Amino acid sequence: MDRTSLRRWMAGTSVLALATGMAMPAAAADKISLGLGGYFQFFGVVADQDDGAGEPGAGVREHGVARESEIHFSGKTTLDNGIEVGVRVELEGETVGDQIDESYIWFEGGFGRVELGSEDPAADAMFYGAPTPIAGHGVNSPNMFHASSGANAVGTSTTFVGIAGDSDKVTYFTPRFHGFQFGISYTPDATQEIGAGLRPDVTPAGATPQQSEAFEGAVNWEGTIVGVDIGAYAAYSVADVEGAAPGTGPLVGFEDQEMWGAGASLSYMGFTLGGSYRWTDQGLSGSNTDRWDANIGLVYAWSAWSLGAAYGHGEVEVGPGAGEDELDMIEVGFIYNLGPGIDISGGVQFVDYDSDTGGPAAENDAVLGLLGTSISF
Repeated sequence: MDRTSLRRWMAGTSVLALATGMAMPAAAADKISLGLGGYFQFFGVVADQDDGAGEPGAGVREHGVARESEIHFSGKTTLDNGIEVGVRVELEGETVGDQIDESYIWFEGGFGRVELGSEDPAADAMFYGAPTPIAGHGVNSPNMFHASSGANAVGTSTTFVGIAGDSDKVTYFTPRFHGFQFGISYTPDATQEIGAGLRPDVTPAGATPQQSEAFEGAVNWEGTIVGVDIGAYAAYSVADVEGAAPGTGPLVGFEDQEMWGAGASLSYMGFTLGGSYRWTDQGLSGSNTDRWDANIGLVYAWSAWSLGAAYGHGEVEVGPGAGEDELDMIEVGFIYNLGPGIDISGGVQFVDYDSDTGGPAAENDAVLGLLGTSISF
């Protein structure tokens, strides 16, 4: 199936699912009322990292505090035909470029679930991987990361599969059948929260080309085998690179982006073991420019405590004959539950940035101590 046919199928599937499910009289018993939720995380940090002249830690304070928070507005109602209709808006607790993290509406019934708006793609939402030893941290796309990466191209490691991020999209999830569920998202333009109006489909002079017309799908399975709770998933994303604007000359070094990943989580008698892997060509056409990330973690929970460790690795090829930039990270930590939604958490991280050709500016050995709290509401 070519991209044009897939776009038509995606739009048709979502519309058909809604139309089929809502064919019966659909009056709602109650108008949607919004409730509040969210979280607030606050941590103290101490660090020892390479801080010689030209090294990533040069001129960086050895201690500090950090926070991350969101307020979630969400609600739903049930129509007379049994279909649930809901809305969710996630407000960042800090004034940042992305003030609203996600905002979308959804419809769910026997046909599955349709989500419309700014949100993670299905390939991301159906993820399974390593558990997190320290609240708000972990080795996979953490809320907070404190080591200095300098010129290293890895930055932070992530195994979530997603090209279009939270850009406005249409997502469809099938009902779960014998433990299996399928999901697919279509994003026409990878400009987050575009609002009204259509966006350009070409790249202005001097700008980095954007990946749009993204299709991001996944399948996962949930079940129990001989007492072990298992979750596993596989995902694939593809997008088209936007061409050059007329009169600006051809684009060089860019191509349509591909990304795929897989992961699993196993839980038994308080132990949770998980891991995941992701590969992407980064949308770059040059040789030796791919990236891959992987992680694995083990957490044991008993009473109000959990204790665990996780390892993550990220590797980016930086060009022909230039080798790779790499990140290796180990996290050991605990979470103690003081009461409903209130945790104390802390631990130690060991972070190692290495580079074949980037020199001291892309290399760092860091040890960090963390202690803080995470409150969900």
